[in-house]
Amino acid sequence: MLQLNDVRIETMRRLYKESTKRAWDGEYLDVLDTALSFSLGPKRVADNPDLLCRNVIRDARRTLRRSQANARRSAACRPLADAGRRRASATAADGSLVVEMVTHDTPEARALVSETLRELAAFAATLGPHGPDCLQGMLDMATVPRSARQIGVSVATVERARRALREHARSLISGITA
Repeated sequence: MLQLNDVRIETMRRLYKESTKRAWDGEYLDVLDTALSFSLGPKRVADNPDLLCRNVIRDARRTLRRSQANARRSAACRPLADAGRRRASATAADGSLVVEMVTHDTPEARALVSETLRELAAFAATLGPHGPDCLQGMLDMATVPRSARQIGVSVATVERARRALREHARSLISGITA
C-alpha cells in the first residue's frame, strides 16, 4: 500500500504549484498531470522532494513523447476513408517519420490558410521583437537551437514563443472548426 510521506506530499504540492503558474500551457499541464500520477507510484523511491520532482517530470516527458510517436506511427498505417485525400510523409529533424494528411487544394482552403497565417503573424508580433522570427523558424521547420542561434536569443525564449504560437494556432483552428 502507498504511504503518503512528507516527500511525496511536498512533490505533489510543487507540481500543483507549477500547474497554476503556467495554466495557459496545455502541453506542460499534460506533463504535470502525468508526473502527478508517477509521484503516486508505490515503487518510486521518495527520499528527496527535489529529486522526486525532477525524476517524475523527466519520466512524464519521456512517456508522453513515446506515446505521441506511437500514435503517429499507428495512424500512418491506417487507410483513409476519403479517397480524395492522401498522406504525405517526411522525416523530421530527430529522424522520426512524420505523416501528414494532404487534401486537394481549393480556394477556400487557401483563404483559410492565409487568414490563419496573418493572425499568427499578428500574434507573433505581440510576443516581442523575436516573435516573428520564431514563427518563421517554425514554418521553416528549423530546430529550436538553430532558431535561437539565428535570432540571437536563448533556447528557452524560443521554446516559450513557439509554445505560445502553438496554443494560439490551436485556438484559431478550434474557432474555425467550431
